[in-house]
Amino acid sequence: MKRIIMRAYWGEYDDGHRITKRKARVDRNIEQVLNCEFKEDFVTYVFGQENFDYLVSKGFRCVLLWKEPTMFDAVKYQYRHKLEALKFAMEEEKADEMVHLDWDCLLKKPFPNDFWDRLGKKESFQANLMQYRRRKATWRGKEDSRKIPNGGFCYIRDKNVPTDIIKIWETMKSPSCEPAMAKYVDHRTDGWKGKEHYWNLFEPEVVRLHRCCPFSAELIEAKNACYTHYQGGR
Repeated sequence: MKRIIMRAYWGEYDDGHRITKRKARVDRNIEQVLNCEFKEDFVTYVFGQENFDYLVSKGFRCVLLWKEPTMFDAVKYQYRHKLEALKFAMEEEKADEMVHLDWDCLLKKPFPNDFWDRLGKKESFQANLMQYRRRKATWRGKEDSRKIPNGGFCYIRDKNVPTDIIKIWETMKSPSCEPAMAKYVDHRTDGWKGKEHYWNLFEPEVVRLHRCCPFSAELIEAKNACYTHYQGGR
């Protein structure tokens, strides 16, 4: 069985827009990954030859997906690149199971022996449910429209998942990939069934959000998570 832990890296720094300015923050997060006490073996899928050379110089294991730093509009379709990396890992790399980590998702304990077993107990797509300030899942009406999957940690064990999410994204076309992930989850359950139902099926046991989590502190502590996602840095 082939299992991949991956990150993705793309784009160029441009202080002319809040989205393209984020690359500087990502570079700071990369230093935190390098200095993290605990380590995991992961591969980085990279857009841009200069980005590839930069990460290799830092000692990371990388695969170059595209010689230019972006395949899609850097502002309008920023996180479409993440979906492309997920698709590549599952289809071209032929992963049976895959975990994607944002650069601000850090291993806070030794990597557990039962990591993949714990993920295997729930659905073939898993991501932390996050409570956003603004409505993101507008198709739900007002009910829980601010609760959607956070893309900082994604677990997948079905090669069709990235393609299905991309198809949904194509009907929405926004900078974020997370609303498309939310609609994918809603389709899987024949409509939104509430956060308790999401917890039972789609909430990964091995990672916790640093903030904006809609679940109780007791539930989160019971996870015994090894990863923390800091959602923008520490």
